[in-house]
Amino acid sequence: MQLTEAEKELILTHRHQQSREANNRKFALDAIATAHQFSVWSAKTGENLTFSTFINTFGYQEPDGKKMYEIVKRVLELVESAAC
Repeated sequence: MQLTEAEKELILTHRHQQSREANNRKFALDAIATAHQFSVWSAKTGENLTFSTFINTFGYQEPDGKKMYEIVKRVLELVESAAC
């Protein structure tokens, strides 16, 4: 059986979508774990969350540092507002 070009395109599009969803799930789990790790570290050190602290002192050195910082910041703000 041979696939048409349209069928091949559908398969490739579906695979791309699955890959993107898997990457998004992985990033979400990494962000939750990082927010937890930062919270524990922050409680021990007394350091507050700033981009500089997150990257230089806490030591998050992954290429997605800016994005991860923003997500961790949002997670911690959400948790703090829910605790009130």
